[in-house]
Amino acid sequence: MVEAALFSQPKGMKASEVATATGLDIEEVKKALRKLAKEYEGRGTAIEIVHVAMTWSMQLKKEYSNYALQLGVSELPASARKLAGVIAYNQPVLQSELAKLMGSNIYEDVHLLRREGLVAGKKEGQTLLLTTTKKFSEYFGIPSTKKEDIKAWFDKHAHKE
Repeated sequence: MVEAALFSQPKGMKASEVATATGLDIEEVKKALRKLAKEYEGRGTAIEIVHVAMTWSMQLKKEYSNYALQLGVSELPASARKLAGVIAYNQPVLQSELAKLMGSNIYEDVHLLRREGLVAGKKEGQTLLLTTTKKFSEYFGIPSTKKEDIKAWFDKHAHKE
């Protein structure tokens, strides 16, 4: 039941949400999540179960993402993905600074990224201070939500194909 609950959700779930969805005890769910993660790790398949920022999710392992990207259609336009990477790497960053560096066409992409919940914007004077969200890490398969870990992840994966 726990595996089915994770599989059915495109975003991560807290253990308490899995417990509610399955009717199982929270401790039983936590034990099952840890067991499933270990089982998937040992299977040698393209799927993994990860624990990021208090949520659990079933996702494609990073080393297989290129195959999925070739076969699947990305939900975000290339310009928005590129901007998301720039925001993630430089966060927190002012939207006005991004516009100076990348052009005023970024406003539409910022709006899209905020609407999708991948980027948060906090009012700072006449502009927004942009940072990534937990959903950003989940969407891109980054195993942390800390800005220094995200930057390190980009440094490690930037030139790999």
